[in-house]
Amino acid sequence: DYRVNIFLRQQWNDPRLAYHEYPDDSLDLDPSMLDSIWKPDLFFANEKGASFHEVTTDNKLLRIFKNGNVLYSIRLTLILSCPMDLKNFPMDIQTCTMQLESCEY
Repeated sequence: DYRVNIFLRQQWNDPRLAYHEYPDDSLDLDPSMLDSIWKPDLFFANEKGASFHEVTTDNKLLRIFKNGNVLYSIRLTLILSCPMDLKNFPMDIQTCTMQLESCEY
C-alpha cells in the first residue's frame, strides 16, 4: 500500500450553467452547491482508504465559467493498494498505479 496527498481537479461542460448576465468570466461558488449540480461519478478503484482535508476550512473549489465549464478541485489523502515484489530488496523498484474510474461508464 502507499499513501498520497493530491489535488483532484475535474473539469466538464454543463451548458445549463452557462450565463451571460454577469460581467465576471467565472463565479466561485460555495462547495455546498455541489449537491445541486451534475458531477462526474469518479472513484479510485484501488482505494483502501481516503479522507478529505478540512483544516482550517474545506479544501474544495467550485468555479463556473460563462460558457458552462465547471472546475471542481478537492484535496484528498488516499491509501491505495499496490502489490509489491520485494525479492530484490533493497534494490527493488516498485510500480504503483492510481486507478481512477467512472461508476457508470
